[in-house]
Amino acid sequence: MNWRTLGLMVVATSPAFAQEPASPEKKDPPEATPRRQETVNVEAELPALPPASSAATRIPVAVQDLPVTLSVVPRRLIRDQDGFVLGDALRNASGVNVAPGFGVFDFFTIRGFDSLTGGLVLTDGVAEPESTFYPLYNVRQVEVLKGPAAFLYGGNALAGAVQIVRKQPAGGRFAEASLTYGRFGTFEGAVDGNVGRADGTLALRVNGVWQGSDGYRDVGSGSLAALNPALSWRPDDKTRLGASFEYVRSDWPPDTGVPFVGESGSSLAHVPRTRSYQSPFDASAQDVYRLRVEGERRLGPSLTLRNRLYFTQLGWVSDGTLVNGAFPFPDGRTYVIRTLVLLDDRQRLVGDQLELLSSFRTGAVGHDLLAGIEVSRLQDRFVQDVALLDPIDLLVPVERPGGGTPVTLPAFGLAGDSRSLVIAPYVVDRLALSKQWQAFAGARLDRLDYEDRPTGTSRGDTRLSPLLGIVYSPARDVSLHASAGTSFAPPSTQVVGPREPETSRQVEVGAKLQLLGGRAFLGASAYVLERKDIAIPDSTGLFKQAGDQRSRGIEVDFSAEPAHGLIAYATYAFTDAELTRFAEAVNTPAGPIVLDRSGNRPPFVPRHLASLWLSKEFANGLGLAGGVRALSDQFVGEDNRYRIDAYATVDAAAWYRAGRVRFAVNVKNLTGAEYATRGFGGVSAIPGRPREVLGRIDLRLGAR
Repeated sequence: MNWRTLGLMVVATSPAFAQEPASPEKKDPPEATPRRQETVNVEAELPALPPASSAATRIPVAVQDLPVTLSVVPRRLIRDQDGFVLGDALRNASGVNVAPGFGVFDFFTIRGFDSLTGGLVLTDGVAEPESTFYPLYNVRQVEVLKGPAAFLYGGNALAGAVQIVRKQPAGGRFAEASLTYGRFGTFEGAVDGNVGRADGTLALRVNGVWQGSDGYRDVGSGSLAALNPALSWRPDDKTRLGASFEYVRSDWPPDTGVPFVGESGSSLAHVPRTRSYQSPFDASAQDVYRLRVEGERRLGPSLTLRNRLYFTQLGWVSDGTLVNGAFPFPDGRTYVIRTLVLLDDRQRLVGDQLELLSSFRTGAVGHDLLAGIEVSRLQDRFVQDVALLDPIDLLVPVERPGGGTPVTLPAFGLAGDSRSLVIAPYVVDRLALSKQWQAFAGARLDRLDYEDRPTGTSRGDTRLSPLLGIVYSPARDVSLHASAGTSFAPPSTQVVGPREPETSRQVEVGAKLQLLGGRAFLGASAYVLERKDIAIPDSTGLFKQAGDQRSRGIEVDFSAEPAHGLIAYATYAFTDAELTRFAEAVNTPAGPIVLDRSGNRPPFVPRHLASLWLSKEFANGLGLAGGVRALSDQFVGEDNRYRIDAYATVDAAAWYRAGRVRFAVNVKNLTGAEYATRGFGGVSAIPGRPREVLGRIDLRLGAR
């Protein structure tokens, strides 16, 4: 089941309780001993300039000083666009294409690689073991690290890592509540309450959300509810302790869209865009539990010890209908062939991250050094069955009473009860060579032990993942960088027997500038990213390492506040992605045959992707905003048989702020553009959301 991704790795944390303030001005690299930036509880509306981030080094560093490309999506932009889930935020990151995966989880591609096999999602530095919808109710910002990230986070980050930075407890008392309602019965209610001592030594923060929709397609309604209490305590000025818990319940109906028709091209079946071919058996329910216990102790002026203990549990029960294509039958009608995938998956992840941060000098070179070790254990028990459903008429899709009787196909069933243990020391060093030159060196050594008793599979591997980077700042507001790194992805729990991890490597160069006297930021980069030994199932369903992929491209991120209240965000990406070696087995009436897809473009990777968002808030509290997002055509499968045509969507928003109350109206897909997004496999696509209007009320209580 290629829509299911099973993480074998856990990753390390960003600084505990980090709520770094914005960095409106670039600071000169230090000549002497660098001072570790404090991890303080400061939260405010972020300006257009990207704030300091720890996603790339786990040491808070200004984005302009990093040797890699990092996109930051701030809370203010998420709110102005009325974003609900992670995919809504990622629309603002260069080179990232987004879509709902199978209708029940966030799916994206980054630099030409999909999130199921080449990307990693983290919550405050801890990897998520499975794909789900990530609600934005408790998110302060979203950080997108481009390129291999195993030097810091271990396996699966072949093309990048997306870090969700959650809100943390703060000093003082305040509360916020918001309510959104709009077309298709779409709604969201969210609360954010904080109680803390004025000096911030003890604070409790609780975020909660309930969101849902009747849907714009005939697949039924869905909903999501989540709660996230977090506690922080500073017994003295050298010690910080914290604990947080989050529970997310997600119930969304699966959707694999409408089948393509014809031998090739971009023609979806000529049926209403609301038409669904899902069966009455469809349902998907996820329960996610996240627990974090963390502490930090300053041992000296330039020495800090910190630790994070984490636990994540996922329960996913899903019965989903897959559209396998539309075919003419002897009776002269066209029928949609469907299968039903039944999944019961239980994952439990527990781990610990112990880190030491130090600032010191060796001769004329200053160091900001992070050294740590992570130990994690992932248990994954799953059962997956595949059943045939009755074909259904393409034009008159009437189910048999009760939906018929699914016919189980034992040959395609899978089951596992695996345990994987990871022990990984890592180190990241930021070296201040002079005022103009900085160097970055990082490496992680992962020792993996994997066992699946039902299949008798046992694997062990040791992988070293380095990153080297250099930053040159010829002027205060200009920096040039170059970097190179590697990453790996261990085999998933569906792979039986021995298999080597997939690997990736990247070389990148780029430039970052601050303009308009520090009120604008421009970042541009060029890269070559290669992935080796992609696992491809053969005609028997077994995986063979028979694939390579290469992506070359450029990315541009721009943000500015040229005048008070006027903010602009813009991105552009050109991605030249190619399957350089790719042979897959295809079942035909005459038997399985091997087809060479080498030279084809990978699916859901448009060559051109651009976005623009402008907002202006006037002194009287009135605000206006609008934006456009445009994509060139993209294929939906490795065979490049069917494609989604180029399209552009326009969104707009208006709001009025009166004291502690904010009233807003968001219009999404203002022009009513007809487009499509990812369905399932290479034979279907989901018609995109039509025009919809959402009304929102925000209420703020207490001081911030």
